[in-house]
Amino acid sequence: MATFFRFWTRQAEARPFVTVAATEACLSACGDLIAQTIGKHLPTHNKTEPAKGYDLWRTSRFVMFAMCVSPLGVKWHRFLDRRFPIRSQMTWFNSKPRVSRAKRRSEQQHTARQVGKRLACDVMIYEPAMYALFFSSMAIMEGGGLDDAKYRVSTLLLPTYFTGLTISPIIQSINFAFVPLIYRVPFGSSFDLFWDSYLSWVNNEKLAMIEDR
Repeated sequence: MATFFRFWTRQAEARPFVTVAATEACLSACGDLIAQTIGKHLPTHNKTEPAKGYDLWRTSRFVMFAMCVSPLGVKWHRFLDRRFPIRSQMTWFNSKPRVSRAKRRSEQQHTARQVGKRLACDVMIYEPAMYALFFSSMAIMEGGGLDDAKYRVSTLLLPTYFTGLTISPIIQSINFAFVPLIYRVPFGSSFDLFWDSYLSWVNNEKLAMIEDR
């Protein structure tokens, strides 16, 4: 594991966009396959419909989306780092008496403010934009038109967004405060593995409802 971690770090430093895209592809594929596995054990709209195998085209669409938007994630975190810099990424873990207590408290307050600003931007700007892009992209890749894309965004964006608010602020607070920039996108995505499963399931349920109309 340590060898793989060092290898990933070297690749991410040399080729950040390619490395993160490949990582996102693997995580999103796992997320969709988990969603499909869970979906096999859940009731469907059509009670007489026989159980189906894994839909690899569905997984490929999810992977394609993750790979295409991964550079946006890298650039977004770089932007937040520049716009709201933190003087000491590991301030809260630094308990050595190298600075005065007042100085340490000042650093911690600065870190908390900057993390709060990063989190506010992420929650209010990046996340809703990504949800809108996800549902509209899935609609188009599944053969729907602009009307289908608008319908999914209008019906799914807000419920999904508010559901995400129950967990994403916690994960992103840790991410912004303690995780070095190079690891932030995969760190968030590793926790998003089951959230990706949820997104895949929600999108597929809406697709089934549209096809039944």
